[in-house]
Amino acid sequence: MIRCSRPMRERLDGVAAKRLLSIFVLFTAMMAGGEAGAQNPFTSTAYDPVFIGEESEIEIGKNTDEQLRQKYKISTDRQLNQRINAIGQKLAARSERKNLKYSFTVIDDELVNAFAAPGGYIYITTGILKKLKNEHEIAGVLGHEIGHVVQKHSLKALQRQMLAQFGLSIMGAMFGDGGISGALLVKASEISASLLLLKNSRENELQADAEGVRIMHAAGYNPRAMIDIQRMLLKESGGKNPPAIISTHPPSQERIDAIEQAIRNMR
Repeated sequence: MIRCSRPMRERLDGVAAKRLLSIFVLFTAMMAGGEAGAQNPFTSTAYDPVFIGEESEIEIGKNTDEQLRQKYKISTDRQLNQRINAIGQKLAARSERKNLKYSFTVIDDELVNAFAAPGGYIYITTGILKKLKNEHEIAGVLGHEIGHVVQKHSLKALQRQMLAQFGLSIMGAMFGDGGISGALLVKASEISASLLLLKNSRENELQADAEGVRIMHAAGYNPRAMIDIQRMLLKESGGKNPPAIISTHPPSQERIDAIEQAIRNMR
């Protein structure tokens, strides 16, 4: 039986108590499923309550961004960066987490990909930008990634991986009002960066698509551009060298059908 010390009990206000319960529920679900880090944390189907607070999420995202900027070559094309940021900020302002300070970064790489880190940090490569025909399609990719941020997909994957590696020993670090602690922040950021290129689950992709459709429509973009992107990726997935984005964001007819339905639901 696990007992809390008196000082710890005194710190467990309503919010902290809920986080503690969430951690126990998540950890128990992981252990019951035998998930000691063997599974991709993005594709796990176990219940995923979020216990990492928004302040900590933002700190993790900022540190993850610093690591990614050391790992990848960032585009120095000022005009391109301004264009992507303008489109991204227009979309983010219509999201359900518009309070976040979103960052949109262009990675100078022929790799065809885009991904989102916790806290609103979104990345898109020059490789995929060359594949997109117009601003609506760019908005489709960015809107989808904002959808991942809104649904906290990378954050959920991170906390599952941290629990798998460290277990209940990380609980106390999540209760402070000042956000995540220094040592844990560094480790969380390292894990976060390593998870970004893992395959997303079917459920994650459908959720991000649905949110992307809503955001695009609200921002004045044509959400049908998301269908054009899916069809392009489906076509290229059958080639000898399929784009990297197919392994992390697998296209499917199911996603096309779901996007079509989401568009119809807005009418």
